[in-house]
Amino acid sequence: MTGAVRPTRAKFPVPRRLQFLLRDGTAVDGVVKVGSGQSLMAFLNSRSGWMSMTQAKRSRSGDEPGHLLIQTDQIIMASAPDGDVQVASTPLGLTVDERIVELVLMGGHVVRGYLPAAAGQRISDCIAASGKFMGVTLARLFPERKDVGDVAIATAALTMVRDLRGSAPEPKPEPKPEPEQ
Repeated sequence: MTGAVRPTRAKFPVPRRLQFLLRDGTAVDGVVKVGSGQSLMAFLNSRSGWMSMTQAKRSRSGDEPGHLLIQTDQIIMASAPDGDVQVASTPLGLTVDERIVELVLMGGHVVRGYLPAAAGQRISDCIAASGKFMGVTLARLFPERKDVGDVAIATAALTMVRDLRGSAPEPKPEPKPEPEQ
């Protein structure tokens, strides 16, 4: 009898620059090996325990880049600033609505962005179906109004979610072109 194969298991890990915001407010930037063609959400949802990051640098620390081990349960938000990792993958044939939401994270961080959801799907069901991390596109941090792009957010770090449909939405920025691979 053979064991189950994890569909998110990467066969060809590729070094990718990622940024993490941790529960204590620390921002970390470095290189993590992500499976070729694997979304950031799938990658993070398949991690348990510790993750190895090379060329890692904590923001505002003055440390030289080096090797860090990061506990995945401490990550509240992750992004691929070079745009070479897709944040979430959409199953073929699925009609997706992008709903503007405001997410309040532990520590008081506020993120507004677009949550991909199936037509008619409740936001709570969308979050529950995402696993440990959910994808948010065209995200912006508040009150700084800093654009952070597409991000994966830890569902355990959510304290509140507000559906902004029907309220005066912010103009949706133009999406960046997909990088060539």
